[in-house]
Amino acid sequence: MNISTGCTVGGSQTEGNMNKFGTLDFGKTSGTWNNVLTAEVASAATGGNISVTCDGTDPVDFTVAIDGGERTDRTLKNTASADVVAYNVYRDAARTNLYVVNQPQQFTTVSGQATAVPIFGAIAPNTGTPKAQGDYKDTLLVTVNF
Repeated sequence: MNISTGCTVGGSQTEGNMNKFGTLDFGKTSGTWNNVLTAEVASAATGGNISVTCDGTDPVDFTVAIDGGERTDRTLKNTASADVVAYNVYRDAARTNLYVVNQPQQFTTVSGQATAVPIFGAIAPNTGTPKAQGDYKDTLLVTVNF
């Protein structure tokens, strides 16, 4: 047997054969809104960020890629109608470093310490045609590679 260094992804709960890392909840609003709506993924397990921890003494590089969601275009869909709301996800709270669909973002761990993988969301103002009432949902696939 050979035991080598490894990494673990923290902040998730198991749901079927997938890990659920948390929810990006934009809250409640009316059918039109004047301000950018924002949210941050809170870990399903801890309420904090998704994190990666690697053992060993050397820093470890890893990548995180986020897909476009169920419709591939990062839209939340009304569960009772065909209405959708576009959103984006970012690596920083200022929402300037976009997670481009399926393009890996580089991170580096510090030996034995958890490295946060922040995911922030934003929805542009909707001052035009009001969106239909109801719940709007999407599911993103987050891929971590070490």
